[in-house]
Amino acid sequence: MIALRSVPWGVRTAVPLALVGLALAVPFSAPDGTGMQWDELVLGSLASMVAWSMFRRLRTMDRDVARPWYPTAFGAVFFALAQLLAGSFPGPGLDGFGFDDVILFFGATSPVVTAGMLARRVSRTRWSVLVVEGALITTAMLVVTEVLHAALIDPVEAPDALRTLVFAYGAYGALMLGGIGALCTVSTAALRSASTVLIVAVTCQSAAAGAEAIAIVSPATMWTAVSDASVAAAMLASTLAVHLAPLRLPERGPRASAPVVSPVGLAMITNSMLTLPAALIGGLLWDVPFSAGAQLGCALVFGLTALRSFMRVRDDGRVIEDLVRSEEDFRELIEASSDGIAIMDGEFRLLFTSPAARSLLGIDSSAQDAVSLLDLVDPADRDTVRAATLDVPAGEGAPLHFRVVPADGSHSELEATSTERPGSGRRVLYLRDVTTRRRRERELERMAYTDHLTGLPNRATLFRELATPSVDDRCLLVLDLDGFKAVNDVAGHEAGDHLLVEVARRLHTVVREDDLVARLGGDEFAVLVTGTLAEAQDVAQRVVDVLGMPYRTADGAFAVGASVGVAALGAAGGQVAFREADAALRAAKQAGKGCVRTADAPAPSHVEAHPDFADVVAEGLFSVRMDAACHPDGRIALVHATPSWSHPDHPAVQNLELWGFAGRQGRATELRTWLLHQACREVAALPDERVDVAVSLPAGFVPAEGLAAEIAAALDASGLAASRLMLSFTEETLLTGSAALVPELEAVRRSGVRLCLDNYGMGHSLFALLARVHLDAVRLDLNGLSSRDDTTRALQVLAAIVRTNTGFGLTTIAGGVSTPEVREAVVATGVQLLHGRSEPHDLTAAEVAALLTVPAV
Repeated sequence: MIALRSVPWGVRTAVPLALVGLALAVPFSAPDGTGMQWDELVLGSLASMVAWSMFRRLRTMDRDVARPWYPTAFGAVFFALAQLLAGSFPGPGLDGFGFDDVILFFGATSPVVTAGMLARRVSRTRWSVLVVEGALITTAMLVVTEVLHAALIDPVEAPDALRTLVFAYGAYGALMLGGIGALCTVSTAALRSASTVLIVAVTCQSAAAGAEAIAIVSPATMWTAVSDASVAAAMLASTLAVHLAPLRLPERGPRASAPVVSPVGLAMITNSMLTLPAALIGGLLWDVPFSAGAQLGCALVFGLTALRSFMRVRDDGRVIEDLVRSEEDFRELIEASSDGIAIMDGEFRLLFTSPAARSLLGIDSSAQDAVSLLDLVDPADRDTVRAATLDVPAGEGAPLHFRVVPADGSHSELEATSTERPGSGRRVLYLRDVTTRRRRERELERMAYTDHLTGLPNRATLFRELATPSVDDRCLLVLDLDGFKAVNDVAGHEAGDHLLVEVARRLHTVVREDDLVARLGGDEFAVLVTGTLAEAQDVAQRVVDVLGMPYRTADGAFAVGASVGVAALGAAGGQVAFREADAALRAAKQAGKGCVRTADAPAPSHVEAHPDFADVVAEGLFSVRMDAACHPDGRIALVHATPSWSHPDHPAVQNLELWGFAGRQGRATELRTWLLHQACREVAALPDERVDVAVSLPAGFVPAEGLAAEIAAALDASGLAASRLMLSFTEETLLTGSAALVPELEAVRRSGVRLCLDNYGMGHSLFALLARVHLDAVRLDLNGLSSRDDTTRALQVLAAIVRTNTGFGLTTIAGGVSTPEVREAVVATGVQLLHGRSEPHDLTAAEVAALLTVPAV
């Protein structure tokens, strides 16, 4: 029933209707072929429907899959044409063996052509063997019919003119069964169902041919009905075979083309071969004389059987020889491989190990019993190996790394990948010694996050730690040595290196174990202290005291002091705290060095007096302020939207401070949603559609889940084109976000929204970020590109960055442009957009709209 459902409803309906039509037409169709042949007209109509269904199915298949089935489809067309001709033009012209039988022959033999093309799909098809098997089955069936005196070779009382036709029908049945049995009994797994049904179809055709032959000799309505019903069943089976064929070729390989035996075909071959001795025994018991043709057929069957046995023995010998050769080749390949190969069962027992695997695992070559892999693994890694094997399917997941302890006591680290044949219960392990590589990887990782001279964490480690959320108050100390240059000039750089190592040691004496001491580069250090700002000031003063003590070298003693800047790590993030601490350090230098300065504490925010974020919004005190980013010619290209809170009686609160309030209230998501919707709505209403809007995603306030949907909602509500919105974020935003943030940003960018990296120069590396996130723009602050307000150096760095960004196809936005002179110098570097105090800033949407109506000078 499941197979019949594969046939179109029209064909399934047409076959029962055809049987009903045959029941009505056969009594009015003359068995001797004279008069109208109404049954043949019914069969012709059914064949037309079948052909139409086959061609519709073939159009949905791949060309290579459909090619073998086209002969059967065209055969249905020929059969329909022959039946319609024979039924429509009865009489001497098409009676006996006429033109319609020639067309019928091509249609009736088409399944064997299909079977031959299907046989080519099977690997190592032996055509000589198939020919012998087909001839053997055909001859055996002809001998059986002759022994039983069936009306095939010399029909009794048949007219001489019809003997040839009767023989043709009988021989056709035997040839078709022999051919289809030899070609379709063995097929591939993908074609087994279709080949089996094709065998059934040909069997029905052979039955129809036999009934037709008997009807020619002894015209009777019964034989005509049997022939017509068999033909209808054959057409239904042929259609079903086409619809059971796969639409696409399976994966190429030995398994896809491996031979698979059809039970129906095997049963047909077995029965045809067993029928011959049964017929011979019956003839002997009933004393039936054997004709010369029967005797010749028996001799031919015996000869073909002997030939087939010889070919079987020869093929079996070749197969065994090939298997032995393949096993030897694979064994030599495995033994010569430097990678270890092992086979393990479900209980972790090693059933086979190559020489390289035994060497890697430390297995004694003389051991005969199966060894458990877990017994060879370092005890600390056994749970990892067990979990990775039981929980992760073979071939999936990352390679497994574990350590082994060979008998000589040396430690090795192995990398293992695995494959498993479904249902085998055995897993093949591919082992490789990665001890040296893993040691180098760990060393490179250590070097990437460690200062090579002092052994302290470096700048990258510091910023990673700054980005790590903490429930405790933390403060950042940035310090610079006073008078260090004189040490290098007088005693040399080696003495200077020794002094830096001593500084690192002394710093560890004044901080707690949980505090982080890092070297930023040169004679600059930083300390991340857990505690309040007052506690950090105490630590900073102790740093000044301990580093002010003399340093002794081989060339004498040196007095080197330190200046320290302190800033609290707040909601604005680590990069802001670093800038504040660095500014405080410059103030300490200007105050005479050897002292501590604290970043100016922000004025208390009156927005904090409001108990709830929703109440503040309800008062209507929120607005969007915009800073313009302009082309070198002065035309506004982009506005940066920031949230602002204002009140008639209190100072305004903007941007990061407002974000900090919302975060403490647990309403950062609401603030972000409001800002996105409001900024998109106001920019969409501007008179110049070329002006885009940038919205920042502050670190610590960007949950990845739902970001793309939130942005899409803001764009839909405002009607703003996605290409006019730019999301700006810092590297700290990525470090503090979850692992899902990068995929979410990629989804946002695919929607047309552009991405901008903000505060370039304060993070790790632009190139590392480009490997993670596809950026469209980079924004940098001119003041952060050099130290000590060295504008010339900052412009040189800016020019290099612009050239790099141009190579990546990135837009460079330069901030911190404060004067017309600086603006002119920045434009000369090739920057595409500029903003700062020299450009329009802190504007409302109405003020931006007014500027857009004034032509740029």
